[in-house]
Amino acid sequence: MSRAVEISSRTAFETPRAVSNTSLWLFFVTAFVLLYLVVPPFFFVLSSSFVSESGPEAGAFTLQHYVNIAGSLSDFGVLVWSSMVFAVGSAVGALFLGTLLAWLAERTNAPFKSVAYISAFVSFGIPGIVKVIGWILLLGPDAGLINVAARDLTGLPRLFNVLSMQGMILVEALVWTPVVFLLMATPFRSMDPTLEEAALASGSTNWQVFRQVTLPLALPSVLAVLILTFVRSLEAFEIPALIGLPAGIEVLTTKIYMQIRTGFLPKYGEASAYSVFLIALVSLVLFCYHRVTSQSYKFSTISGKGFRPRRIELRSWRWLGGVLLLLLPLLQLLPLAALTWSSFLPFVQPPSRKALAALSFANYQSAFSDGAIVWAVLNSLIVSMTSATAVVIVTFVAAWLVVRTNISKRWALDQLATVPLVFPGLVMGVAILKMYLVLPVPIYGTIWIMFFAFLVRYLPYGIRFNYAGLLSIHRELEESSETCGGNWGQTVRRILFPLMLPTLFAGWIYVFLITIRELSVALLLYSPGSQVISVTIWELWENGRIGEVAAFSLVITGGTVLLAAFFKRLSQRYSLEA
Repeated sequence: MSRAVEISSRTAFETPRAVSNTSLWLFFVTAFVLLYLVVPPFFFVLSSSFVSESGPEAGAFTLQHYVNIAGSLSDFGVLVWSSMVFAVGSAVGALFLGTLLAWLAERTNAPFKSVAYISAFVSFGIPGIVKVIGWILLLGPDAGLINVAARDLTGLPRLFNVLSMQGMILVEALVWTPVVFLLMATPFRSMDPTLEEAALASGSTNWQVFRQVTLPLALPSVLAVLILTFVRSLEAFEIPALIGLPAGIEVLTTKIYMQIRTGFLPKYGEASAYSVFLIALVSLVLFCYHRVTSQSYKFSTISGKGFRPRRIELRSWRWLGGVLLLLLPLLQLLPLAALTWSSFLPFVQPPSRKALAALSFANYQSAFSDGAIVWAVLNSLIVSMTSATAVVIVTFVAAWLVVRTNISKRWALDQLATVPLVFPGLVMGVAILKMYLVLPVPIYGTIWIMFFAFLVRYLPYGIRFNYAGLLSIHRELEESSETCGGNWGQTVRRILFPLMLPTLFAGWIYVFLITIRELSVALLLYSPGSQVISVTIWELWENGRIGEVAAFSLVITGGTVLLAAFFKRLSQRYSLEA
């Protein structure tokens, strides 16, 4: 009996030491992996901007790339100005419309709230490039369906020219409106109505309450969403490329792309110099975002007492509010309707008897009889599934080390995993491209270079999912496993993994859906035979195969939306919702 007690006592004292050794081993391995993933891309972008590319001094240190940019200072000023006007205009437009619709959905009795929410979630399954092409088909200056209809009805040359700065801002704002709607709905839903009721009791009108009470309380969320939308518009590529370049408008992202993809030889040096400037600009804005969100506690109104959100009775204005909420599904349906119409025609033309007689499934047959297009779908599934899996695994281990261990430098793992936030998609493409042109790792020209780029780019999202999930699980469960002699692997497999499954599943779905629609990174890294879905849509559009790009885009959009719905249903069936 005493022998058994001695063995049990020894096991209880030795297990924590074994776990500590495991933690240190995991820490060093994870730190090495994150350092390899994050540091080299930044190093290669920075170093390329200071290295001569041609002539007898090729490979030598130089400031010539920055001198070239400074030498055309007026052009550079126009470039920065265009980028800022586009980003600010898009962010303000999306914030205004998304916030208005969120307020109508959460704080008024306007109808069609459920329809608005469903359409906002569905928008995540529609690739960005598909939305942009749909809006071009609607608002193109010469053959846009809306412009042609307006010309026939009014005699005006056009209603709106999407190939302009105003068109870029409008489309970007409309694309981001569903995201802003979902982000702003939360603070409106969780706001304690006591202060609003006190203002009403003091004789204030509903408009005065909104302006002087509701909006100031939501100010941290408004500013945070504004900055976030500004950053994403600053990094945007699809709209500046598809709308801006044909209109003769360049922004920083398209300038970087043109430096690499045009001309006899790619100008990696100047592209890297522009990338460094864009990284610095994004970092500055993200710093402001951090400052804004870190002070949000000053505006807290939710306490331990229960409350029911106050809804404003719109009375005769109720149905107008409902019509405005129907803008969200309309913004998703209009581009898809234009694509649907174009997918059955040999060329773009407005509805007419002649067009109806020309309807056929020829574009669908042509698109999916092309073996390269079928391979693009398979490549996308492989890259997105492996990227999502790798992101979840790496960030789970990193988050566990940060949350559960007492290692003094564990905070560095969180910081390393967050660094890729400062890399716009196109800059990440440049960084990974330069990295694997130099390193002797044979993935250049294959789909695995895109896998690596997606893994690095979406580490920040994975670490946030896993960090939040681990904080919700008490460490006593793991300590009980250690006391019973379980090692780290057994604890993770039998306790943490089942409890973390909702978070892991949610993170995996998010990364999968966002990588399968990513264009800016893939466009710089693909090679013949390694195209993915977004690149295939881009190439079809560039080659003028509008009917085929419409047919292919619709099928892909339907597939991604159904896939998202399937994952959602699966999570509900097995209670995996985070």
